Amino acid sequence: MTTQQERTPAEESERIGPDLWWLAAIMAFGSFAGLLDATITNVAIGPLASAFDAEIATVQWVVTGYLLAITATLPLGAWAMARFGARETLLFSQAVFLLGSLLSGLAWDAPSLIGFRVLQGIGGGLALPVGQALIAQAAGPRRLTKLMSLVTVPALFAPLVGPSLGGVLVDHASWRWIFLINVPFCLATIGLILWRVRNVIAPTKDAVLDTLGLVLLVPALAGLIYGFSEAGAAGGFTGTRALAGLGAGVVLGTAFVAHALRRRSEAVLDLRLFRVRDFAAGNLASMVMAVAMYGVLIPLPLYFQVVQGTSVLESALMLLPQSLGYLVAVSLLQRLTVALGVRTVTLAGVVLVGVGTLPYVVIDADPSRFLLGAALVVRGLGLGASMMPTMTAAFSSVPKEVVPRATSAFHVFQRIGASLGTAVLTVVLQNEALRHLPEEVPGLAAVAPGSAVAHGLASSFRAPFWWALAFTALALVPAFFLPGRRPASAADEADGSAARPGTAPVLSE
Repeated sequence: MTTQQERTPAEESERIGPDLWWLAAIMAFGSFAGLLDATITNVAIGPLASAFDAEIATVQWVVTGYLLAITATLPLGAWAMARFGARETLLFSQAVFLLGSLLSGLAWDAPSLIGFRVLQGIGGGLALPVGQALIAQAAGPRRLTKLMSLVTVPALFAPLVGPSLGGVLVDHASWRWIFLINVPFCLATIGLILWRVRNVIAPTKDAVLDTLGLVLLVPALAGLIYGFSEAGAAGGFTGTRALAGLGAGVVLGTAFVAHALRRRSEAVLDLRLFRVRDFAAGNLASMVMAVAMYGVLIPLPLYFQVVQGTSVLESALMLLPQSLGYLVAVSLLQRLTVALGVRTVTLAGVVLVGVGTLPYVVIDADPSRFLLGAALVVRGLGLGASMMPTMTAAFSSVPKEVVPRATSAFHVFQRIGASLGTAVLTVVLQNEALRHLPEEVPGLAAVAPGSAVAHGLASSFRAPFWWALAFTALALVPAFFLPGRRPASAADEADGSAARPGTAPVLSE
């Protein structure tokens, strides 16, 4: 066996020590509550409306306000890391999320709950990109894929576990516990950060916030996410609110692009990063795949619940094969990318996602459960093999000091892709359902699960999966521009594991 003293520089650069494993585990654990909260409240909208004697449209802002706050906070991650340090930013995000969770659990009416959920979103919007940036800085390109495989597992599990966990808590405890359950997660994460985490790059007071860019970008992102949310809820993009939100987002977004390209110093969202081919290709491929991944998170469980008549918990269990496939893919990813290269693995992953989607584009009222489960395993394999390499390619293509800005930009565009996918596929599903529903049934929500009417709706679920398949195929284009298999010497030279001026140890001993 090779001893520590006998390791070559290339072998040493690939070795992951206990400190890095600790860092990855802490970031995975710390991000789970924030990702879980994006979906756990979805099943509680009705109970919350009853508890507060409020309209569904008002209570819906419990979900929308949280997503808007997350999206608006994402661009601040890079500046906060540079100005205050990654460790301090993580502690702040967890403390704010903890406070927002506690207050949400104690809310007395719908407006107070919405306000506290916005506070939660501010904390949740900083945690994931800052944590991933810290890992990318600490690991370097050679070790990033393996560590990111651990960190991104919660991103797939949380949307699947959230609705079923929310249903269990609402049915057997109280709606307050869907927020209070975050408190032990946050307290444990804060303790672990204080114990083990240290900054890779020391903060500096010279970091300047792009105030004008922030004023333009935040309402632009909020307008886009709000417009997509309204389009999905209303079943079309022609509604006044959807058009107003999307119009404001496009106008302000265009103004921000003009400002960012003219600005000599760093903009709050650094668009100059897209001049780096690997970053641009990884970002665009991930954004398109996010459309396909998150877009089906509504049609998939709805098919099982409405057409098959399953409970919320049963529908969540039906989606677990996708998570199984994802876990298998990420466990093999490090060896596959070393042997085949990022481009080949990503292209194969995109193809697998398409293959796993095919049985759903011809779905009927009485499909083979085994076939659907097997298709989800294949889809999960593809998601793991395509989403992970695009992220690592984007983060490892820029210098260590630029990684915080890269992670902020990456997550902003991924959030836009996820919102776009959810809106488009929801609109397509609702419009298809209305075409097949009898005149006396006003909408999909009024259909009795498992009834004859529900069985007649089965073919309506084909259309959103055709759209998901089209978006998956579109991801092949940027995936072709990802890096191929790199020689060992080039990878070693690109590795950021060597010490640099102004850096500090990653973790405490």
